[in-house]
Amino acid sequence: MQQRLYYIDFLRVSAFMLLIAYHASVAFFPDMKWLIEAPEGSATLSLIMKFPRAWRLALLFFVSGMGTWFVYRRCSDLSFLKGRFKRLFPPLIFAMCVIIVPQVWYERIYENGYEGSFLTFWLTRYFTEGKYPDGNFTWAHMWFVAYLLVMTFVCYPVFRLIDQPFMKPVTDWFQRIAASPRVYLLFLLPLVFNLALSPIFPRQTNALYNDGAWFAVWASWFGLGFLFARYHQALIGTVVGLRWQSAGLAAVLTLAIYLFSWTGAGGFSIGDYETMTPLYKALLMALAWTMILALCGFAAKHLDAPSAIVSWLNRKVFPLYIVHQTVVVAALYYVLPLGLGVWTEYALVLMATFAGSFLFAMAVELLPGRIGLLVGLPPRGKPLPAGGAETQSMRGA
Repeated sequence: MQQRLYYIDFLRVSAFMLLIAYHASVAFFPDMKWLIEAPEGSATLSLIMKFPRAWRLALLFFVSGMGTWFVYRRCSDLSFLKGRFKRLFPPLIFAMCVIIVPQVWYERIYENGYEGSFLTFWLTRYFTEGKYPDGNFTWAHMWFVAYLLVMTFVCYPVFRLIDQPFMKPVTDWFQRIAASPRVYLLFLLPLVFNLALSPIFPRQTNALYNDGAWFAVWASWFGLGFLFARYHQALIGTVVGLRWQSAGLAAVLTLAIYLFSWTGAGGFSIGDYETMTPLYKALLMALAWTMILALCGFAAKHLDAPSAIVSWLNRKVFPLYIVHQTVVVAALYYVLPLGLGVWTEYALVLMATFAGSFLFAMAVELLPGRIGLLVGLPPRGKPLPAGGAETQSMRGA
C-alpha cells in the first residue's frame, strides 16, 4: 500500500521549530555577536545550544532536499525550476523588502540610538545606505531561502544526469553504500568539499558570493536528502535498523566535542566554531550526519502516521520561518529593558516569538487569492511535497 511519508513532515516541522527556538536564544550568548544583544548573557544557555547548532542547519537542508525530490518526481522538466522559483523567490524578495525591515530598525534604535520612525527608516534609509552591516539592506535569516533557491538550480543538472541509464552503475553503488553500515561514511561528502574550498573561501559568511566552502556543505546535505528520498525504499530499512547505533554514535561524538572543544574539559582543544580546524569540522559533520540518520530512523519507525496537528503545522512552517526573526528582535527590544534576569527574559522572548509567529501565520491565511505566496503559503488545497507519496510505512520495520 502506497502512502505519504508522514514522518518527513514531522521532521520538517521539528527542524523549523528548533531553529525558531534557537534564534530566540542567540541574543543571550555572551560569546556571540547578534542583532540585539542582552546586557546580561548566559554561558550555560550558550553551551546548551551549541549542540543543536551543530546539526540543525544540516537537518534543514537535508529535509529540504527530500521535499525537492517529491516535487521533481512529479515534474522533472524545466517547469520544475519554474515552480521552485515561484515558490522561493517571491517570499525572499518580499521578506527582504518588508518583513525584515523592522529587524534592522529595532537594531538601529537599540544599538545605535536611531530616533526616527519606522516609516521614515523604511522609506529613507533601509534601501539607500548600502548592504548590512555597514548599511541596512539585508536578507538576514532569509539567506537559507536564497541558498535553497540557488542550489536547486545548481543541482538540477545533476538531478537530470542521474536519471540517465548510463548512470545506473553509479546510482547502484550509492544504494549499496547507503543501504549498509557504510552509510555513516557519507558525511565525508560535505567535509571534503569544505576542506577543498576553504583555502579560497576561508570564512562562513551566509552572503553566497564569498561563501563557497559552506555553500558546498549545505548543498551536499541538500543533495543527500534528495538521494535519500529518491532511493527511500532501498535505504530506509537500513536507517531504521541502525537507529540506535546512530543515536549512540551521535552521543559519543557530542561528548567528545563538549570535552575537547565547547568546554575544554578534556585538557586540550580541537578547535571551535570560531576556529574551525579540519578535525573539528570532521567531528561536527559526523555529528550532524549521525543525528540526521538517528532522527530519520526513529521518526520512520514511530512517527510515520497521519497527524492533523503536523499537517496543520506543515502548511504554516514557511510563514513561521519568514517572520520569526523579526518577532524575536521585536520581543528582545521590549523585554530586555525590563531587567528581569536572563532566564526570565529568554522565556518571555521564546513565548513571544512562537505566539507572534503563529498569529502571523494564521492571519496570512486570510489573504485573498495567491497573495499568500509572498509569505510562503502554498495555494489552498495544494498538498505540500515534503512527505510525498513514495513508499510503504515503516512503523512495523
